[in-house]
Amino acid sequence: MRIRGDIILHFWLPVAGLWLFAANSAQKLVRVHLGTDVDSVNYIFTRQLPAHRGTIYDVTGSDCPLAKSIPVWEYHLDPVSMTNRVVRRPHEPPRPPKAIVRTIAKSLGLEYSKVLEMSMNSKKRYQFLAVSSDPDVHRTLTDSTLVAGIAVDERQVRQYPHGRMLSHVLGAVNSEHTGSAGIELRYDSVMKGLPGEIKGLKDAKGHELYDRRQVSVDPVAGADVYLTVDHNLQYEAERKLAAGVKEFGAGSGWCIVMDARTGAVMAMASLPDCNPSAFGSASESAKLNRAVAFTFEPGSVMKVITVASAIDAGFVRPDTVYRTNRDDPAYYRLPGDGHHAWDPTMTVRNAIVKSSNIVVGKLGYDFQPKRLYAHFRKFGLGERTGIELPGEECGILPDPNRKMWDKASWSRAAIGQFVAITGIQLASAYQAIANDGMRMKPYIVDRVVASDGKVLFRNVPTPAGRAVSAKTARTMRDIMLGVATRDGTARRAAVRGYSVAGKTGTAEKHVPGIKGYAPGLYRASFCGIVPAGDPRLVVLVTLDFDERRPFHQGGNSAGPVFRDITTTALRYLAIPPDRPEELEDEDDGA
Repeated sequence: MRIRGDIILHFWLPVAGLWLFAANSAQKLVRVHLGTDVDSVNYIFTRQLPAHRGTIYDVTGSDCPLAKSIPVWEYHLDPVSMTNRVVRRPHEPPRPPKAIVRTIAKSLGLEYSKVLEMSMNSKKRYQFLAVSSDPDVHRTLTDSTLVAGIAVDERQVRQYPHGRMLSHVLGAVNSEHTGSAGIELRYDSVMKGLPGEIKGLKDAKGHELYDRRQVSVDPVAGADVYLTVDHNLQYEAERKLAAGVKEFGAGSGWCIVMDARTGAVMAMASLPDCNPSAFGSASESAKLNRAVAFTFEPGSVMKVITVASAIDAGFVRPDTVYRTNRDDPAYYRLPGDGHHAWDPTMTVRNAIVKSSNIVVGKLGYDFQPKRLYAHFRKFGLGERTGIELPGEECGILPDPNRKMWDKASWSRAAIGQFVAITGIQLASAYQAIANDGMRMKPYIVDRVVASDGKVLFRNVPTPAGRAVSAKTARTMRDIMLGVATRDGTARRAAVRGYSVAGKTGTAEKHVPGIKGYAPGLYRASFCGIVPAGDPRLVVLVTLDFDERRPFHQGGNSAGPVFRDITTTALRYLAIPPDRPEELEDEDDGA
């Protein structure tokens, strides 16, 4: 009896245990592969399919993408998986590990020795190899008869084919392919599209059971954004702005080219700039779009708005005369005119041409803060323009109804001190004068188009309010014609063959840590309307000096840059000259 008990204990009991284990394992495998009631979370998977991000185009259309996404595959090496799998082609012996490594290295353009070293480090799994968009590489590295140990992750990479061009407007995407600045941020919700989804069952080895797929939803590609910017004009504006910054020794600069009739932005540049593909590592200064997200005291370019307001209110006429003495007891702390020696009297017209602080300061003092403030608001100052770019500033325009002006400010605001504006506000104000007094809402996006071709949004020129009457606007353009002449402050801004109605600005700078204005530091501006008689373009150029420079005045630095950008724009857009005789004189001289 004892022998029989030992046999049961030492033989049949273990055998029975093995049979039970085998039966349980077989049952599980059958359920995984054949069962219809598999609901264990271990065998259910859900995977998102990324949507293609929309493309950004310039105004010329789909032939010129400014930002686009391309699908790529990210490859990682798992040494454990490589050594545990047999790789062979039919009717051939197994491939040795070194041959597999050589195939991987050659496909991705990596050093063989580097990949071999990675494959021998079994303690470090899923080591990054490379990112590739080549479909042939993908076919090779996912072929189980050629390689093993390769983990593949599909994602998108954002490309900016023109490099740094238009970087502040385009913006950038982050590592999650989400917009983080510029147009990429502003229209992220429609550009990112809708991800797809796959939900189903997998077997014990992690392979999907395709006949058990429960959910299959294709991704919906994101919408495309078409800008009003022309990439050829943008290239020239950036190139000439950069040349001006370098030539005159400015620390930074910005420019805007705007359609005088519609308010559409045709070019917008800001320096320093950055590479959108490396946006995260750029300095904060390089990320700043100074044309819309930076406020500054404009200086004498504000005089046009002051005089236009006073003329429109019937307060003065172009031939109204003011005395040029600063020590007039009827006025409180008037600004000076530097070393200029004027005649005892000067007309309002000449105060614009010569840029007299004293005369325009007196006019502003007489006009009184409440009226000046109300007219500045008509020009859009003190509020955002609403252009489709994140980070736009609203400027600084104190409200005299809240007793925020002292008597010194009465004359200072008139000449562009005490208030702060943005470049887009200034260009918009001059656009109102160019457009017979009607200010249009500035815009930089023409339309947004869904992946199925449906237009989701289209911009149309939109009036933002009347700044001055048509008669006043034409009078101001006539007055401003004298600025870009030998008698004015910006003869170097003259464009041969075209009439230019413009104004200079040389604004002193505030610097943190220094009370008042920093000695010798200026922001030089020139804003012009071309052609003056039948306006087509408004062009603003501002150079910001961080050091003392000999040509810091608006007419001597910003003026020539304005001339270069405007000349190129007029020729590119084939805008006919309104002073053709000047071009004939040039040809005769040649």
